[in-house]
Amino acid sequence: MEHYPVLKEKVLEFMKIKEGGIYVDATCGYGGHSKFILENSKNITLIGIDKDIEAVEKCREFLKEYKNFKAVYGGFENLREILKGLGIERIDGILFDLGFSLNQVKDPERGFGIYSEGPLDMRYDRNSPLTAGEILNRWSRKDLIRIFKDYGEIKNCEKVVEKIIERRKKREFKTTREFADFISSVLSKRGKIHPATKFFLALRIAVNNELEVLKKGLLEAAEVLKSSGRILVISFNSLEDRIVKRFFKNRKDIGVITKKPIIPSDEEIKKNPASRSAKLRVGEKL
Repeated sequence: MEHYPVLKEKVLEFMKIKEGGIYVDATCGYGGHSKFILENSKNITLIGIDKDIEAVEKCREFLKEYKNFKAVYGGFENLREILKGLGIERIDGILFDLGFSLNQVKDPERGFGIYSEGPLDMRYDRNSPLTAGEILNRWSRKDLIRIFKDYGEIKNCEKVVEKIIERRKKREFKTTREFADFISSVLSKRGKIHPATKFFLALRIAVNNELEVLKKGLLEAAEVLKSSGRILVISFNSLEDRIVKRFFKNRKDIGVITKKPIIPSDEEIKKNPASRSAKLRVGEKL
């Protein structure tokens, strides 16, 4: 199953693709956005980047008919270095889709899913040493409170952290289901979303250092963009969206194209419920 390309028509519209241009899909995943861009463009070069090696391999296979596409294993925080390795100095546009693939969620071994039984992993890049299990079972009380407050935006998490520390002294957390059930038992409130959702989000952000990586990726993108080149960012939570909004606002060499973020239509959300929290912001290099 390929990653559903969220807001794909809007991405194409706002990228303003020109013939002969060089573009980057900074989070190519399984190739959803890349395919749509390639199908609707003439004579461009498209570079896909992803730090999930499995996704890169599947993307290469999925888009093998397109000789003007190249998928590279790496993180967009190293954009300049990746482009340099390909002999590219400047680009005409770049897309960051900060959502993660349904393939990752549905594979229990990746450790992203609340409802599946898998190891507490959550790494996009499996060559990275830090896992969610390491954080839960080893990090200090202070650091756990910090990530749950800062990344999960969980206001009163101290009690839960105390329970986590109490529990791990007796038995370490091993699986995603085990941790999700533990949170459910500590927080008896049940709403529309699982009570462990924000804890999983916080752990995922911490494991992958997502917010710092995003800041660095945006900086690198601004440096390699040609004049009139565009940065498109699709974010899925308020932390990411604030970083993008602030970045565009504070850069004197970036003009804000979208005064308000573009959101999916009701029709798109119906087809792909995971797109409901997506926000697209666009900036242009002056």
